[in-house]
Amino acid sequence: MGPFGRTIVCWDPIKISDRRIAVLTHPSSNIYQCLQACPCGVLILDQAGKINWLNPALEAMLALKSDQLVGQSRERFPFTTHRGLFKSSGLMHLFGPGVEQERWLLCTVDEQNQLDPSIHTIKYFQDVTEQVQLSDENQRLKKQVEELAITDELTGLANRQALTRALNAQVARSRRYQNPLSLAVISLVDKKNDEQLPNEVILAISRYLRDRLRWVDLIARWDHNQFITILPETTLQDCSELMDKVLAEFTDLSWPDQFEPGNLGLQFGLAEWHKGQDARLLMKQAFASLNEGETGANPS
Repeated sequence: MGPFGRTIVCWDPIKISDRRIAVLTHPSSNIYQCLQACPCGVLILDQAGKINWLNPALEAMLALKSDQLVGQSRERFPFTTHRGLFKSSGLMHLFGPGVEQERWLLCTVDEQNQLDPSIHTIKYFQDVTEQVQLSDENQRLKKQVEELAITDELTGLANRQALTRALNAQVARSRRYQNPLSLAVISLVDKKNDEQLPNEVILAISRYLRDRLRWVDLIARWDHNQFITILPETTLQDCSELMDKVLAEFTDLSWPDQFEPGNLGLQFGLAEWHKGQDARLLMKQAFASLNEGETGANPS
């Protein structure tokens, strides 16, 4: 079974390498006939690094004829888009001027240092263009799905994309009607432990925050242990009072079994929208406030 789950027809390169080129490429040779019919590209380099022979499958992959390549070396190779033929094993990307069809070739190298110098290196090429293109397409579709998703996978809260859209809409509304709008960044921190908090703890704090905010507020998970809340029709003073209530009840939070809260605490960054600000500036202001703030409510 070859790369990408494909079945590859293989042969023993030693059996190829113990013959001279003249014998290997003779039409009556069984090895020659096998290489000629093989769907895998084969390239043979001599001890000086010059191309000695290639099979029809590789000619088709490269869109070049054998007489254009035989005798060529890396130093004076005229086809700049095909210089990957002389590189080590791995993916070779054929593209650029003069290339009829973009291709990806997977190269495997077998060096025969102690045998016939005319067969110093044998390279095998598989056309994996379709697999590479499918992989790229899968990554593109995965990114699209992630961009379309509006909820955080772990907590069920809004995710970054949903928060950004909602904040832009709320800023536009405040700009139009001059309504108050506040933003709160909430971080769960452990002052004595830099390790990432367990998912069970993140779930517990996300439920706690969601249950203590108003129905009109939108809370989103911004980072692993960081949340952002949009508070429409809320001044900075009202936002601060609401966060004080959240902080006051934090010590009563029930933590998952087998978890010691230790030095956990909440840290807040608050900001209020002002005329002339966009969503980006409001976020920047809230994070600046977070970095200047103190951590409170360390449960015992």
